[in-house]
Amino acid sequence: KLFQKVAGAVIGKQDVLNSQNISNLAWAFATNGQLDENLLKTLAPTAAACVNECNSQNLANLAWAYAVANVAAPSLFNDNFINALLEKQDDLNIGNLSQLHQWNLWQQELKSDTRLPPSLREKCHEAFLYRVPKSSKFQRDVISELISIGLEPEEEKLTGRGYRLDALVEVDGTKIGIEVDGPSHFIGEKPTGSTILKRRQVSHIERIRIVSVPYWEWGKLMRDRSKKQQYLRLLLGLDKQR
Repeated sequence: KLFQKVAGAVIGKQDVLNSQNISNLAWAFATNGQLDENLLKTLAPTAAACVNECNSQNLANLAWAYAVANVAAPSLFNDNFINALLEKQDDLNIGNLSQLHQWNLWQQELKSDTRLPPSLREKCHEAFLYRVPKSSKFQRDVISELISIGLEPEEEKLTGRGYRLDALVEVDGTKIGIEVDGPSHFIGEKPTGSTILKRRQVSHIERIRIVSVPYWEWGKLMRDRSKKQQYLRLLLGLDKQR
């Protein structure tokens, strides 16, 4: 309700917002998994008008927020936006570059002609790969039970577009990505913007089905291995008796 109230207060007054205001607002909604299409469509013309006033972080946050919400905005994301990025590319940090990699993937999703130029695209891709994977106890537990039910999970599987899946298994000839989702992937029990974007892009671009093992569901199974194995069989469609 808080985000609905904020959106309601902004719409109709967006012309008084500056580049920082718009960027922060769009980023906050996206980060919290609030996919408000009406708000982002309303903000797009104002954001486009102040693109040249944006700093590098503003640009990256805007791009990422619209990618998360999957709201096409050709009036904003065009040659002018790319030129603004190129002018400020030396100020982009690893986080910004990673956001722009995901934005560029989103442009592929949209089949848009607007893309990052090759040099910046490669720089963004390298930044996206920078994260060193670390498996949690939760993840190791899930992997162990996957092996117990006869599967051969590939851990921390790197996809062609640079995403890492906690595990990748094959079921009846179909590749399935398994995400072991701890508390940082949710706000309450709703996925964060980062989680939403990853799931969608891996599914749509990589053509890999994604299933999630939320921490609260796994936690309810306690130390009962038979229940954990049954849970995974049902999740992956190995047990047809649902």
